[in-house]
Amino acid sequence: MKLGAANVKATLNVYDEITKKPGSPQALKALNCCVETYKYAILSFEMVSSELVEGPQTANYDVAVIGPEIANCEKELIDAKVKNPRLLARNQFMKYYIEMGYEITSTLELENPNEY
Repeated sequence: MKLGAANVKATLNVYDEITKKPGSPQALKALNCCVETYKYAILSFEMVSSELVEGPQTANYDVAVIGPEIANCEKELIDAKVKNPRLLARNQFMKYYIEMGYEITSTLELENPNEY
């Protein structure tokens, strides 16, 4: 989860860098949407570790809810015709971290259903 949070922070830095460059109002709106999404994702990934103590089901939920937010970010970028390979790659990495986090928390949930 820490690796996921670190990746999210690095991606947020990329978005921040790109939002400072001139672009269309639609592109800026889409980029800002993604910035907010990644801020939310940082909080979610950081909460997961502490929530594992409470129960993996809560941690699993916090990882799972990031996915639709990233999908919305991608849709905003596509609709605004923002074509940036760096952003596309970072969003893809994000999906991998979400999937890994989801699988890890799901496995913990199944292995130790009464321990949490």
